[in-house]
Formats: sequence, structure tokens, C-alpha cells
Amino acid sequence: MNRRVFLETLPMLGPVINCSPKLLGGESLSGQVNVRAPEGSNRLPPSVALEVIAWFWMEKPEFEPGGYRKFIDLVADNSNFGMLTTSLRAPKHEITFPETHDQIRRAVQYAHQRGLKVAFDLDVRFARGTFRNRFPDQLQWMLRIRAFPSSSKSSVQAEIKSQYLADHMTWPGSDYQRLSGRLMGVFRSVHEQTQAYPSLEKMQEGYRIVEESPEKVSIEVPVGHWAFGEDLIVAAAFEYEYPDVFSPFLPDFQKDICEQYRDTSLDGGMGADEWGFPPVVNHGGKDGDFWYSKALAERYGKIGGGDFVRDSILMALGIGGTYEQRLIAINRYMHLILTRNLELEQSFYRNAVQVFGPQSFAGTHATWGNMPWGDAFKDGYDWWGATRDYGQTDEHWPIPVRTALAKKMGGSVWYNQFYAPDAEPYSKEVWQDARAGGRVNLHPLWPSSVGEKAYLDIFRSPFMRAESRVRLLNFIKPAPLDCPVAIVFGHAASLNWAGAHFGDLGEGFAAELWNAHGVRADLIPSSEIESGALRLASDGWLVYGVQRYRVLVFLNPDFEGPETFDFLRRVASSQTHVFVRDETRLAPNGHIQAWEDVIEGAAVNPTPAGVAEFLQTWSSPRHLSPPDLVRLTDGTHLLARGEKNPSGDTIDETFYIYYANGLAKVKAGVTGLLAIRLSEVGEVQALAASDLRHLQIWKVDPFSELTEQFHLEPPVPIDVALWRDENGKQHGIVQGAKEIPQELLQWTRDWVRMDLAPPNGPKR
Repeated sequence: MNRRVFLETLPMLGPVINCSPKLLGGESLSGQVNVRAPEGSNRLPPSVALEVIAWFWMEKPEFEPGGYRKFIDLVADNSNFGMLTTSLRAPKHEITFPETHDQIRRAVQYAHQRGLKVAFDLDVRFARGTFRNRFPDQLQWMLRIRAFPSSSKSSVQAEIKSQYLADHMTWPGSDYQRLSGRLMGVFRSVHEQTQAYPSLEKMQEGYRIVEESPEKVSIEVPVGHWAFGEDLIVAAAFEYEYPDVFSPFLPDFQKDICEQYRDTSLDGGMGADEWGFPPVVNHGGKDGDFWYSKALAERYGKIGGGDFVRDSILMALGIGGTYEQRLIAINRYMHLILTRNLELEQSFYRNAVQVFGPQSFAGTHATWGNMPWGDAFKDGYDWWGATRDYGQTDEHWPIPVRTALAKKMGGSVWYNQFYAPDAEPYSKEVWQDARAGGRVNLHPLWPSSVGEKAYLDIFRSPFMRAESRVRLLNFIKPAPLDCPVAIVFGHAASLNWAGAHFGDLGEGFAAELWNAHGVRADLIPSSEIESGALRLASDGWLVYGVQRYRVLVFLNPDFEGPETFDFLRRVASSQTHVFVRDETRLAPNGHIQAWEDVIEGAAVNPTPAGVAEFLQTWSSPRHLSPPDLVRLTDGTHLLARGEKNPSGDTIDETFYIYYANGLAKVKAGVTGLLAIRLSEVGEVQALAASDLRHLQIWKVDPFSELTEQFHLEPPVPIDVALWRDENGKQHGIVQGAKEIPQELLQWTRDWVRMDLAPPNGPKR
């Protein structure tokens, strides 16, 4: 078999690199490590997941002498936040400029004096001018394909305008500058009766170029240069001041930026915030817009593609090849977008770790947010392979994506960078995130321009008390939310706009499972099978990170190769039950192929209701518990409530929880938050509670007899976290109390007292 035919029979999304993130601050998979905070401090110690707030540098005040002090003081004096995830919004100050470097170094030094850490966005997009000057022939192009109807009565004026491209990296008031425009070819579609599809013929003459500029490319074609009914197809490309994503010089350029900041004492380097191609808000290739460069076209050819312009016409319009050939070309193109962005994301992460050390923090997200199409053409939905220390998303991203990223990245929490113009939405977000194992990266819109009052309003709102309650969980290092269902979507199918499942990541299926049936699920792309991250463990269960799945639901198997189906067969014969949706599928070569009976033991065409019903019949009967009581993968049980009171609801509950070898009864009085983790024999391994008034835990024997294991009733409500380390030694934190109550000293003598942020800031 020749190389081209062989490649065309492979699934078009492999291989994807599997790069596991580091564990920060001594975090262990068991979550049982000794953590301490400075006595009287109101900030979390560096050995646990920190509270994060976003900071965006403007021309003023940050680049004025000492201008960084205002924001640092505001956060240090009025909040508990300990990590500033920081980025530029000052186009005149490229990240590579010496004066930018020096101002950042001064800001980091001052932040450290005030007890804050700083991770800075060292993205190549903040050095666009520098990159252009150094590599003028290594910039990003957009290829635009447009069809124009023929006319038998007059000449045709064909004009293609360039697209305005801008995002948060160009804010405020600028865009990715358009540098030039170029005609890439003029074609006509030829309809022949002997062919089922029109062929494509390049016109070598018979047209006149009217304009080639950064704003538009236009041509004129006189009458008589085509047959009536044929389409005129024009390909034009526009160059932008944006580094070519496929440039071979890009990884080293990014590495050099990190090296430039080695001497700044930064606590992390964020090199890939919403990384990828420039954002588009249309359907990308489906609407005739393709990313282009010589390097991209060369790589496209190396994996079996033909002339990139001709193939782009086929991908956009279906002209010049069969339907199957169109599907293959789209898979090939989108495969390149995915794998190249994964290469760069993982390169950015490695650079930051090498320069800033294993304790550094990569505090940024790969998700962009223009679902379902925008992210497809920006990064190929690469989020699961874009290595971070913790799973990270932004805005209103689906929770099942967040929980899956938590499993993949391996940290004790996930972060969602969430912004709103006032305090109220943050209070809702913090409780929603906490119940699913997440934390809020606070992101007022826009930070430096909203003014001190807006920040103080947030810091003095119920959100800050809610945040301080939730952060108690960080001390006991809980594992991610337990989600019994893995929803795996066909990655290639989600990226192919000529197929039936473009943009379908399974979020609708997952949302119905969660909302209508109370079944939690993780969303995972099929490429994670080939990466080895989604795998069968030695105990016969399907696992993803620390998560063990009872059910695998595979959606949209179009273009999946034999390796995927071999994997599904193994899973179907394991402890994990398999459902597959779609009665037929498109093979990698685009041909329709029935797959019935190829996965013995798998159920066909599931619905969310059917999956939920299966789990009910599979599970043994359970004692009734509050419907919002959730379980984490390490056995921690969690209640987090703030629906009635945004700072935290009063919780007076009696309920049952399971541990490895038995059942326990819990009676609790707290506010907002309660988390309990029991050992295999029913001893309290970890506990976090806010405004704890009373807590009793009994072991329940098979005859429903109760044996009290734990009883705590402090004289006044108190914020507390208790845990045992790997050696069984007991430790504790109290928050906001002036002294440790005697009742707590009976549990352990090893206590640390933490303060809360003063409501009006300390007098300095």
C-alpha cells in the first residue's frame, strides 16, 4: 500500500501527545500532605491550590512609575486572593521590550513584599511587532474562497474583502493589522455529463487584476471566458501581523520570551491564554475561510494532501472531487489544526516550567468560548491536551468539560475565569463551581478600567465570604468530582463541517444527564483514547486520571478507525458498560460502513434517560441523602449551598454517607459548606466546615446499631479544616477566630489560625 492511500485509511486525529502536568506544592494523589499557613495570615499557603484573581495591565496606571502598586495594594489590603494571573492590555508595550520587562520585574518584587504571587502572560501575541521584524516571511495568512455566478451579458467583477480580526490580545482599540492581499488563483467549475460532480479548471488568462491590497482583492472577467452556468471561483489570501502558527521559528521565539523573564522572580508564565489561530465568528472553512501559510501547506502535503488552494475549494464548495474526497481533505486539514496547536501548547508549558521551576503556576485556559464553531477553527478543540497544572476554563463553559479537564490535568481543583460587571453573579458562580470541584478565577470586566470602587464592591460583597468558606476545601485537598459516566465524542466528527456532527461535543447529552436525571458525566474527545489518557486499568475499569467510569457513552463514531473500535470492544468486555450512538458511521475513507454487531455487549443508540435508568438498576439501593450531596473520587462527601443566602445557606442536615467498608450517619449544623472524608474503617480522615456549630458521625453496623466516631460542638460557630497526613498525624486550620477553642485541641494540638481579609483594609 502506498503512503498516501495508507494515510487516508487512518483515523485522521492521531497521534495526540499525552503530556501529564506536574504536581504543585507537594500535592499527592492521596491528598494527604501537611500544609501550613503563616500564623495570622489571611492567604492560603503555597502548598495548596491558591485563590486566583485576574489582573490586566493598561497604559495607565500600570506603566506609570510605581503604577502597579495601586492594584497590588487593593488586592492585598481588601481580599484573601494570593495569586495574580496577569496579562497585558497595552499594545504599545510589547512583552519583549526591555522597559516592559523591567516594569514587570518591579511589580513582581512589590507584590512579593505584599504577600502576593504573580503569574504573567508571556504570549508571543504580545510581541507581534518583534516577531514580524525578526521573521517577516513567517506571518499568518487567511485564504478566502468565494464563488461568483457567471453572466452571458456582462463582465463579472469579483471582489473578496479581508476580514477584521481582533481579540483580547489586541484590546483596547486595535486589531491584528492587515499587511497585504494576494490573488491565489482564479478557477471555474466545469460541469460534465460524464461526471457526478463538477471538476475544477484553473484559469491561466482571461481575467484582469483590479486590486491587491490589505483590504481587498478584486478581479474583472470579461464576457465569453466561461460557459453559461459555470461558477467563477476566486481564491485570495490576506496577511496579518500574527505569528504563523506553523512557523518552525515560533517555539524557540516563545522559549526566548520565557528566558528573558527568568530574572524577574515570576511565580508562573502564562504563555497560551486562549491560544490558537486568530478568532473567527463564522463557520471558518465551511464558509470558505482557511488558515494558510507556506509551512502549513507543506505539512498538509506531507500527510497526503494535494495543492492546498485546490483542496480548499473542494473543502469549501465540494468542487473538484467526490464527497468522500472532500471529507478526507477536511479531516486532514482539521487534524493539522489540532495537532499543531497541541504541539505549541505543550511546548509553551514546558518552557514555563523549565524557566520558572516546578512550583510555578500556569494560570490560563485554552478554551475560547465561541461555541461550537469558533474553537474548532481556532484550536481544533485541543483543550484536553493543552497541559496545565489544573483544569481551566472561562466564562460559562459546560461543567462536564471542566470536570473532565480536572481529571486530565491532575490538580486538586479546577479553575474557571469568570467575569461580570458587579458582585452578584460571582456569588452564584462560586457555589456552582464548588459543588463540581471548581474555584473561581475572579475577573472583573475590565479590571484596571472599572476602578477601585468596583473592586471594593466585590471584595465587600457576600461573594468574598462565600469564597472564604469554599477555600477551606483546599486544605483537605479534595479529589475531583466523581462522575460515573464518560461521554466520549468523535473528535474528527466534531471538526468535519461536511459531516453530520460538526460542533457536537456531546454537551447536550451531558447536560440532560446532569439536569434532568442528576447523573454527572465527563466530556472527553476520542483522541484521548489514542493519547492513552483514557484507558483500561489493570482492575478492569475504564479510567481517566483518578476517575473510574461505570458507563462509557460513545457519540458520533464517524471517521474513527479500527483502533477505536478495538478499544471499545475491550471496554465492552470489561467492568465498564458501553453505549454507542449511531446506526451507521463514515469510515476514515468517507464510505458509509455499518458497525452493528462489531462491538459485542454494547448497547445501541442510548438516550440520557436510558443511561440514567441503567445506572439505577446497576447500583445497589442507597439511603436517602440530600439531592445536592456530591461525592468526590477520593470518597469525600460535599455539601455546598448558597442559593438562598449568597454568602452561604444554613445547613442543618442528617444524612448517610458510604466509606470503603461501611455506612456512616452524619448530623451536621454548618453554614454554606461541609466536606467529610472517612478512612476505610470509618475514621475521619479530613473535614472542612464553615461556621461549624455541631457535627456528629456514627458508624452504622449491619443491624443499624450506631457507634459514635466523631463529635465536635465548639462554643461558637467556627470555620475549620482538619486532616490526617500520610503518616496519620492530625492537623488543623481555624479561620477568622482569635484563638483555638478547647474542643478542637482535643482532636489535635497541631493547629494554625488564619485571618480573614479586613472589610475596610488595614491602616498602613
